[in-house]
Amino acid sequence: MNYINQKGVGLVEVLVALILLAIGVLGFAVLQLKAIDASSEASHQVLALTIARDLAERMRANPQATEDGEYKIGAVSVPTTVVSTAAGKAVDIAAQDLKNAAVQAKNNGMNIAVGNCPVGTTRQCIYVAWDTTSLAGEKGLENCIKDGVYVQGSHCLFLEAY
Repeated sequence: MNYINQKGVGLVEVLVALILLAIGVLGFAVLQLKAIDASSEASHQVLALTIARDLAERMRANPQATEDGEYKIGAVSVPTTVVSTAAGKAVDIAAQDLKNAAVQAKNNGMNIAVGNCPVGTTRQCIYVAWDTTSLAGEKGLENCIKDGVYVQGSHCLFLEAY
């Protein structure tokens, strides 16, 4: 037998095995990063849905203001003063509800708006956005949903309120 021509073959096999192992580990690392991103997005969605549901329940508890259109205002700005408790007039309660929702959203790095639901309905929807998606400004709700479809890359959700 001639073993002279076999020198270095074991080293090449080890290098090929290491390269294949590195590719597998790199794929697993990328998968972990995507799982972390998906978990973070799901957490934001749950929090946004909680804020939207809270405001929707407040709207249902104040039907007079809802019928009068007191909740249909677009982007909700965060109050600069302490939100006081309102009682009595439906319009005052609606203003307080909107301010409380805006503060709750801001404290969680989100912004909120109330408007018509997308495509062919006159019902009101509550929109909540986070990260770089803003519901204020010129485009407003179109930063989240356009023609009844979520805008690609947007971080938001909407909930039919009433």
